Amino acid sequence: MRVRIILLISLMIMVLIVSYIFVPFRHIVACKDLQSDQLLAYLPVADGAHVSIRYTHSIHLSEVTEEYTIKQNRLYPYQLVYEDTAVGMPADADAKQQETFEMKDGKYYIRNMKGYREALHLTIGEVVANHQLVYQKQSYSLQENIGPGASIKIQAVYTSLWNLWKGERLE
Repeated sequence: MRVRIILLISLMIMVLIVSYIFVPFRHIVACKDLQSDQLLAYLPVADGAHVSIRYTHSIHLSEVTEEYTIKQNRLYPYQLVYEDTAVGMPADADAKQQETFEMKDGKYYIRNMKGYREALHLTIGEVVANHQLVYQKQSYSLQENIGPGASIKIQAVYTSLWNLWKGERLE
């Protein structure tokens, strides 16, 4: 009888350990290799969190900030902030989508953006771009953490401890 109790308790402990390792429990922003889907780096976040991608536009050399809300493993754009309406940047908001366009303090704002993205595809700039992931007023350099020239996929993911061990936490 005593052996059965010990075996049962051991089995329960093993199930708890395996569950802790393999059952998803944490929301992250994952930076994955675009070709292999390998986790390169991640940032723990909360569901409903706001994150930004900030970079210097390669042509007009001004700062651009793309802001997203994370909900249910999707990236919902809610604001785009930039300084020039030149090549590659919108000159107005999409009125059909009820977006708003405003210029304030020398910057353009497109707000009330609609839709969502499962992932963002990005090639990390080698010279000018200085791509950064921003969360809770903390900036994380993608060049320093992943490497210039890397082609990555940025996703919101609900994941397990096992998967987190495969990548580096952004610092």
